[in-house]
Amino acid sequence: MAVLAVQFSKAKSNVEPERSDKENAADAHANVRGVLEEDATLNEYGIDTVLIGSYKRQVSIRRVKDVDVLSKLPELPADADVDELMAHLIGVLQQAYDEPGQAIRVHAQDSSVKVDFPAYDMHVDVVPARLSGDYIEIPDRTGGWLETNPEELTLLSSKMNDRYDGDYVPIVKLVRQARRAHLGKRPGGLFFEILTYHAFDDGLDASSAAALFTGALRSIAAQLEDAASGTTVDDPTRPGEHISVRVSDAQMQEAADTFSKLANEAEQALDADTCPAAAAYRSILGAADGGQIVFEMPATCDDEGVLRFVPPIVAGDRHVPAGDSRFA
Repeated sequence: MAVLAVQFSKAKSNVEPERSDKENAADAHANVRGVLEEDATLNEYGIDTVLIGSYKRQVSIRRVKDVDVLSKLPELPADADVDELMAHLIGVLQQAYDEPGQAIRVHAQDSSVKVDFPAYDMHVDVVPARLSGDYIEIPDRTGGWLETNPEELTLLSSKMNDRYDGDYVPIVKLVRQARRAHLGKRPGGLFFEILTYHAFDDGLDASSAAALFTGALRSIAAQLEDAASGTTVDDPTRPGEHISVRVSDAQMQEAADTFSKLANEAEQALDADTCPAAAAYRSILGAADGGQIVFEMPATCDDEGVLRFVPPIVAGDRHVPAGDSRFA
C-alpha cells in the first residue's frame, strides 16, 4: 500500500491559504464590521456581526478571494421587508466604499451584499439575518427568507476534526482542491464539504491520509450518484432538513461521473507501487490557484510515475535519496 505520508503532508501545505490572504481577510472583515456597527438603524436592530463560511471553518484553499460576514439582527421587526432591509444595507456600504469617479465596490446579490477590496484581490459578502426559532433566516433570491444554520456547521466541523485527531479539515481542503481541479463552478465547494462531512460521519479508514482521502472520494462519488438520481442530501446543521443546491441535472451527473473516476484512480493508487501511486494522486489534485502542483513526486520517481534509477548507497555518501515514508 502506497502511504506517501511525506507527499500528503506537503500537499496539505500546498493548498493552504497564503499568510497575506489570511491577514487581508481579517482586515477586510474588521473594516466592513466597523462600518456596519456604526450605523444607527442597524444598531437598533441589535446588529451582531460574525465570520462564517469556509474561511471561518479553516477549510479555505489557496487563494482566499471571499470572506463571508453574517450580520445577525435579533431586534429586526417581524414584519420587516426584505427588499427595504437590503436597500438600507446597500446604502450604508455604498456611503462608506463607493466614491464618485471610482470603480463601484458595492454590489447587490441574491442573499448578500458584496464589497470589493481590489487592493487585496478579495471581496466580503455581507449576509443579513433574522432569528427564526433555533435557526436564522437570510434573504433569498425570491424576496423572501431562507432558513439556515451556518454557525452550527462551524461547530460540527470542529467536532469532526477532533474526532479524527485533526485529519478532517485537511482532507476537506484536499477534496475542495480536487473539485476545483476537475469541475466547473457548480456544484460548489460548500456542497462538497457537506458530502465530506457525511463521509467522515459514516466512518472512514483513518490509518493514513491516503486512506482517508481515498475513502472520502468513494463516499462522495456514491452520494453524488444518489443526488443525480434525485436523492436529497441531509443538512447536518438542521436535523430532518435537506441541502438545497443550485445546480442543473447535467452538472450533478457530471460531478458524479467525475468523482467516480477520481475515486477509482485513488483506490488503484492506494494499492499501487510508490511511483504510479504518486502520479495518480498528482493528477487527482491538480494545481493550486497560481499554478503550483499540489502533490509532489518522491525523489525516486519521475513526473510520469516511473521509478528513477537510484545508484546504490555506499558507506560514506554525504547525500542519500529521500524515501517515501513506507516502513515495514
